[in-house]
Amino acid sequence: MMTRFFATIAAVIYLTTCTAWAGQRLTIVRGQNFPPYHYLDEKGELTGFIIDIITGVSHTLTLDIRFAQYPWSRCLHLVKIGEADAMMNLFKTPERETFMIFEEAILTWEVNMFFTLKSSQVLFTGNLDELKGKRIGAVRNYSYGEHFDTHSPELNILRLETENGLLRNLLNRRCDIIIGNPIVLRTLAGQIPGGEDIVTTGPRVTNDPLYIGFSKAKGHELLARRFSDALKQFKAGADYRAILKKYNIH
Repeated sequence: MMTRFFATIAAVIYLTTCTAWAGQRLTIVRGQNFPPYHYLDEKGELTGFIIDIITGVSHTLTLDIRFAQYPWSRCLHLVKIGEADAMMNLFKTPERETFMIFEEAILTWEVNMFFTLKSSQVLFTGNLDELKGKRIGAVRNYSYGEHFDTHSPELNILRLETENGLLRNLLNRRCDIIIGNPIVLRTLAGQIPGGEDIVTTGPRVTNDPLYIGFSKAKGHELLARRFSDALKQFKAGADYRAILKKYNIH
């Protein structure tokens, strides 16, 4: 009887906390379009496999969410000061953990690689020391994994606001080499003149998990835990597999 009693109490607590945010609109911020993770389609509608995953998980928790787009640095600031509830699609770093809550469940994994021009003599074979003195394009306030972030003070990095800015600066030879997600950069390069001249060089720089980070300023510790639990369950189901198939994600 006592076991059943405590199980009932636990269930009531769980249901109460799951519905604590019902009726509240939660704002999840995102950076610039990042196809196929999150982007506006030809009709101007927000889509992407991370959008579909977060939306699916939110439905299971009966959360009312909206996605808002800002420059990357602005997204981080809004979560830090509590004007946004969460930020999607980012690496976990010690600095971000000071103002965001990262739980166990991950959204997906992200690879980062270097890109240069076909005609360039700049090559990367796996040693970042090879790039000392070269002009390296990277997005402002992005993390590119612990290895790159640790070595970045020793490198000549030109910080830009968007991936499109990286591609333009590479084509205009203001950068010798740029770093980014190969799926995203190849997609964006295919949309601009001269993009066919942009190629990868060298091995992966990183292959790390991406998370959704919840605002500590908003007191979202419990929400982060519930979302993480629901995300794990969602990724074990048929809806998740259908999303991966829809966007041809392997």
